[in-house]
Amino acid sequence: MRKFGLIAAIAGLGTLGLGFLLRVIAHLDTWPWLPGIILLTGGSAILLWYRFAASAAATPLPRIPKPLGTDTARLLDNFEQRFADLKGRKPNATVLSDLYTLASQLERRGRAPQATAVYRHLARVDNTYRDVAARLGRLMDAEPVKPKAASAAPAAAAAAPGAQRLGRYQLEREIGRGAMGTVYLGRDTAINRMVAIKAIPLASEFSDAELVEARSRFFREAETAGRLNHPNIVTIYDVGEERGLAYIAMEYLKGRHLSDYAQSDNLMEPRKVLEIIGRTAEALGFAHKQQVVHRDIKPANLMYDPSTDILKITDFGIARLSGAGSTRTGIVLGTPSFMSPEQLEGRTVTGHSDLFSLGVSLFQLLTGQLPFTADSMTGLMQQIAEAPHPPLRAFRPDLPACVESVIDRALAKNPDARYDTGAQMAAALEDCRSRIPSGLP
Repeated sequence: MRKFGLIAAIAGLGTLGLGFLLRVIAHLDTWPWLPGIILLTGGSAILLWYRFAASAAATPLPRIPKPLGTDTARLLDNFEQRFADLKGRKPNATVLSDLYTLASQLERRGRAPQATAVYRHLARVDNTYRDVAARLGRLMDAEPVKPKAASAAPAAAAAAPGAQRLGRYQLEREIGRGAMGTVYLGRDTAINRMVAIKAIPLASEFSDAELVEARSRFFREAETAGRLNHPNIVTIYDVGEERGLAYIAMEYLKGRHLSDYAQSDNLMEPRKVLEIIGRTAEALGFAHKQQVVHRDIKPANLMYDPSTDILKITDFGIARLSGAGSTRTGIVLGTPSFMSPEQLEGRTVTGHSDLFSLGVSLFQLLTGQLPFTADSMTGLMQQIAEAPHPPLRAFRPDLPACVESVIDRALAKNPDARYDTGAQMAAALEDCRSRIPSGLP
């Protein structure tokens, strides 16, 4: 419009100038044909200006794209900082939405590795959120096969037992599989000892941006756990990495995970449950004195052999690895149903958190039920952080009140209100066990 006004002003001034010139020439007899020429030329010029001005006014100006806003620019250009910030917050509807927006923005701009990392984190928090599972599957299907695929060694080992090796260990057969890797029966060829090998595909579990930190954390945590020497803690012999697989060699255990006894139709005798959980509390107390926190205590990480009465806590040094970026943000997402409020909120985790998880395990082994349940991850987190757990005797009225008191203290929302040490909790369990009649089912 500004250009149209300028052209109209020039045309107007030209018309006035032409009129003045014509009046002067009208008094001259030298070139009687000159006024006609000037009039014709001036009129043509004015007509051309008019058409140009009308065309300029009718044609819309090109739209200048707006620069990215501050939030969007930070979302894309400072991915690491933004992602770490979101992972450090307590998951809720807003945080999940922000994570989804971050991932979808990255995906649209062709930044597949970063988008995959965000979708993976979202899936760990709530794998039913919107279309996260479908998007993650599409991105992973589109990833090129790496020369050293993380799954190559386990797949080959399963297909041809004895043909695969990790370091000096020959893999015999698969004996277990979990969220963070596969466990194999292996043989230490140097000393001909059978061991359990836990192989973790770091390259596929973490994005390229997180891989260096994850690898460093893995070796640091495994080394710390390897210094624990206790009869109820599995012994770690060696750690290493080969062909994209990080691995831990540990003592080979016989028996069953206590999760097998956490079903309502296959519960252990209550006296035995209290004895086993008491021994676990003692072992955790020992680890806590060495400044080692397990972070993922649950029946599936407690191995028990009824024939020998041997109990072992497994997976020390693994739990902290289960949350990408956990060292940066403090959050660890492993098995949320057993986690303490402070762990889910990303606050500092101490031995009190392990005792909370042990209290959840005790409740499940006595009742076959979890004390906190919900239809979504967000709902579960709210239950653990705010809702009181159901009274034990609503499920087991046959048990003495002291058992309920032990669980109530272990599941206190405030860490300072729980048992000070594992030994203290073990003593309370032993005192209570003596009040339970033998043979009580």
